[in-house]
Amino acid sequence: MGRTDDLNEERMRILGGRLADLSVIETVQYFPSGKEDHVVATLRSNYYPNVVDTATLEIRLRLNGEFNFQYLEEWTGESWSCRWDRHPNTHNTRDHYHVPPQPREESAVDAVYPDDPNDVLRVVLQTIEKRINDIWATTDPVFPSEWHW
Repeated sequence: MGRTDDLNEERMRILGGRLADLSVIETVQYFPSGKEDHVVATLRSNYYPNVVDTATLEIRLRLNGEFNFQYLEEWTGESWSCRWDRHPNTHNTRDHYHVPPQPREESAVDAVYPDDPNDVLRVVLQTIEKRINDIWATTDPVFPSEWHW
């Protein structure tokens, strides 16, 4: 997606601040070691059944309007993840969604996202809220390796 020096750090800090104000968010890290081009929010574990060990949302925004939002859950040795992207590529339109449980190029679908990153974050948070509700809606959670889009 480009170099780290073309990050929209100001907007990433603003979105990180919005996340930090939400009750579902435990911590927000700005450009942490190993993810220097991301803002990483960790969601509170008490929003999830015990089967989910951790959940994070990573945000990367570029000055040219490209972005990447990735949501990741860690389940006892397994991962469940999805990603919202805007960038030129050979596999889909510029706006696309990498479906869970493992975001792969071949399973990406075309999407249409709002222009404003604040509105994209709203779409992402609505999807995460639905995901949390879906996990709680069953007494027999579907592990990532069993989940199908």
